Formats: sequence, structure tokens, C-alpha cells
Amino acid sequence: MAQSHVVSGLVAKRGEITGQLESYQAEIKRLHAALSHLDCTIKLFAPEVDLRKVKSRVKRKRNQYFAQGEAQRMTLETMRDAKGLLCSREITDALMQRKDIAPDAAVAARIQKNILAVLHRLEKKKAVKKVARDGEPLKWKLV
Repeated sequence: MAQSHVVSGLVAKRGEITGQLESYQAEIKRLHAALSHLDCTIKLFAPEVDLRKVKSRVKRKRNQYFAQGEAQRMTLETMRDAKGLLCSREITDALMQRKDIAPDAAVAARIQKNILAVLHRLEKKKAVKKVARDGEPLKWKLV
């Protein structure tokens, strides 16, 4: 039979998750009501508007470590200063050092994910290029 402290911990966690679900469901109901009011108001002023064609916009969570455009600017500066190939982890370490961010594995993983997104955007703009060599991590270079 399971230990009583394990079961009580699991029951408490279940209660916590159930409370979150109820809270989110109430928020969803509130948002549906607000959306319904907006739709009615739009139809009042412009009945010809097809609301099914209005695209939804995802609200992205801001990165707490970099201001708007700062990660991209600092990534490019770091790559210029290095004058060679860098992997995303090396760029992440350099940026964390420049911003005086404590070397924490979880924080480094989040920042590295952000830097990879920056590098992929820059690759689409043809500002950087991937360099893959057998047995080595993927490196990036300025174009």
C-alpha cells in the first residue's frame, strides 16, 4: 500500500490542479462573453464584416532578460566580436556574461531557446548561416 504522505501529497496536488481548471474555465467564459459583445458591436457599426475572417493574434510572453530587439542586437555583436563560428550555447554564455545573469542551467536553457529563435529569424533574413560539420555541434556564422 502507498505511503500516507505520498497519497496526501497527490491529493493536495489534484486539488490544486482542479482549482486552476475552475479558474481557467471561469476566465474562458468571461472571454467568450467579451468576444460576443465585441462581435455584436462590430455588427452594429459594420454589418458587412465577416468575423470568421478575422485572424486571432497570439499574445506572446515577453522575455524578462532582454528588451525589444536587444537579444538580436547582442547576438550579432557577439558574433562580430568573435570573428568565427559560434554555437548557440557559446552565444548564450557570452550574452549571460554581458548581462550579468547568474549562471543557472534553467535560465541558460530558456535564454538559449530564445537565442536559437533569434538565429533562425536572422537565417531567414540571410544575415547568418548554419555551418554543420560531422561530429561537431551546429555552428553559426555571419554572412
